[in-house]
Amino acid sequence: MSPRALPLFFVVTLAAAPALAVAPTARLVTALPGGGATDVAVLAVSATSIALGTFVLAPPSSTHVAPLDGLGHRDRDGSVGLATDVILGLGGLGAIGVSLAGELARGSRGWDTLRAPLVLTESAALALGLTSLVKNLGGVCRPRAWNDATATCDSASADDRRAFPSGHTAPLAALSGASLGMWLLPSGRRDPWAAGLFVATTALAAGNLSLRVSAGAHSWVDTSAGFALGFSLGIATAALHVRRVPVTVAVSGSTVGLAGVW
Repeated sequence: MSPRALPLFFVVTLAAAPALAVAPTARLVTALPGGGATDVAVLAVSATSIALGTFVLAPPSSTHVAPLDGLGHRDRDGSVGLATDVILGLGGLGAIGVSLAGELARGSRGWDTLRAPLVLTESAALALGLTSLVKNLGGVCRPRAWNDATATCDSASADDRRAFPSGHTAPLAALSGASLGMWLLPSGRRDPWAAGLFVATTALAAGNLSLRVSAGAHSWVDTSAGFALGFSLGIATAALHVRRVPVTVAVSGSTVGLAGVW
């Protein structure tokens, strides 16, 4: 660099410093926008949606919508179906437990201890609530109840017309998306357990995606849609818990520094 250019370089650098300093940092917080009342409302609406979709609403009994992947009937496998129940239950509780342990390990105290567990719980609850409602709209027949010969859904059970989307895949995928969001979206120091939790929950969601098809409960379209829906809700939930905190130039006596949250 030319000696004549040095003064100009330093002037431009100093002039740009305030603009660079105000680039926002992002940190994960416990409550959604609006405070804790918003979190309570989200969980309450999710629980209500699950109850409505499971016990009140029902798909049209006169519809005969074939499994959406076009593969028709697949026999029921009860042992595989039970395995997916266990994966969903233990996977969900395990993920929330790991996140709580991670918060305690990083020194979180009080309300902040629930930061990561609340993000995961809300994402899974939203996924379950939305899938519970959507299942009743189309009346898509489960492969185990589909009769290829008559092209009808040979079952009087409302649950056998609730194939789309997969309610065993969506919440695990939501945990995966939320874990990825908690790992990628905050700036500065990241929680090391979030990356591992993302890998584990993604593996569990992918496992249920495949096993639910093998159990005769879903088509590939059902489980893939459940994964996409849940993962998107997980990422979105984590993003709503991120706050942008601007870093500003702070003058103290004869010193100039940066003030903000890292």
